[in-house]
Amino acid sequence: MFKQKIILLVLACFFLNTCSGIKSNNGYMPVQESVNQLKVNKTSLSFAKSRLGEPALVLGNREPIFVYSSQVTKKILFLEPKVISRDVLVLYFNKKKKLKRFEKFSLKDGKSFEMNTKTTDLNEEQRSLIATLFSNVGVGGIRIPD
Repeated sequence: MFKQKIILLVLACFFLNTCSGIKSNNGYMPVQESVNQLKVNKTSLSFAKSRLGEPALVLGNREPIFVYSSQVTKKILFLEPKVISRDVLVLYFNKKKKLKRFEKFSLKDGKSFEMNTKTTDLNEEQRSLIATLFSNVGVGGIRIPD
């Protein structure tokens, strides 16, 4: 009787642990100390890039805009992933490549940012040999036309 209770307790702990969910971290957000070193009208583009790292997105050439973003999502079983936190840092530079202004947003700010989740599929010529060989696994060796 005692062994059955222990087995039941172990199984209950196992199943509760599997329902805890999976957290996914995407993107890159610079640390706050590095962001605090930025000074409006004094910080150059190259200094910002060396302190903060390569941005996720660069918009424009004459007056560049750097965008850094990070997102944490949690997925439980088969349910849709839920966004726990999202941070976006936007740096605006002027024509002289000096920092004009910067803004930081999070989910609490109420700004709407749509993260792109689309993927680009490779065609037959761009796939590696191993990817081509294993593309038939699970299809029964029959290639389904695209």
